[in-house]
Amino acid sequence: MLHKKEFHKLNQRSIIKISGKDKFSFIQGIISNDIEILKKKTSIYSSILSPQGKFLSDFFLTVYDDSLLVEIHKDDESLVMQKLNIYKLRSDVELEIKENVSVFIISNYSEEVIMQLKLKFICFDDPRFNNLFKRLYVFNTPKQFNLIENKLKIISSSIYNDIRLKNSIPDFNIDAIKNKSLLLEMRFDELNGISWDKGCYMGQEITARMKYRNIVKRKLFKIKIFFKGKVDRDVLFNKEIIGNITSHNRIDGFAYINLKFIDKCLDKELMSGDSIVKLEKLWWCND
Repeated sequence: MLHKKEFHKLNQRSIIKISGKDKFSFIQGIISNDIEILKKKTSIYSSILSPQGKFLSDFFLTVYDDSLLVEIHKDDESLVMQKLNIYKLRSDVELEIKENVSVFIISNYSEEVIMQLKLKFICFDDPRFNNLFKRLYVFNTPKQFNLIENKLKIISSSIYNDIRLKNSIPDFNIDAIKNKSLLLEMRFDELNGISWDKGCYMGQEITARMKYRNIVKRKLFKIKIFFKGKVDRDVLFNKEIIGNITSHNRIDGFAYINLKFIDKCLDKELMSGDSIVKLEKLWWCND
């Protein structure tokens, strides 16, 4: 995905630190994944839902200095902090926004370079995928950032977005609708973001019902765009709207497609605006 010495700085990310003796039990009843996994693995991917099972925010969790670090989009920082404080009650838990932390995407090769710089950092494989790239948290920046920039090549947000779309990496700040999208529509289970074995959490009942009753009406797909002059939000098959496009760069993108049309349109030319669109299988999915 990234060349050996390339990296990208994710400027729109925040880190929430959760500490205290009840941190594991506290977060377990809130998130869609199983926090106990962190006793064996470095990180997990998860989400927080509304009581109606609607998507509110996704995030990464990892353990650092006997605390949990929650990496979220900056736009979700106040919402997630508000939710956590509401659920906190009398738990022995402390919440804070951790300042002076930068979040990067790096290649597997670049981790060796980072280690040689002797920075204060943590690095782990993105838990959604196997060996595609790593996430890096560097503390006490920007001085440390300058050291990294001297050793590695930074890529722009535009270039990273092209890489993201080409490699079918969803950004649910764009590729989902807050308080409306559902996890199984987003294929969140196939991104290792849901535990089906843990106990209850906010929105769990609706999510489980959709799975076990197989009542998912639409799902996320990768699209290949043959751009002519315009791409609309709607995806059409035989002039009928069958889905909607989220993020794209006129070449690659994502779209939610009504599943009742899949057998008819999977290998067909679809339309959006005056451009041709074709559905492609997401490499990390089973279907």
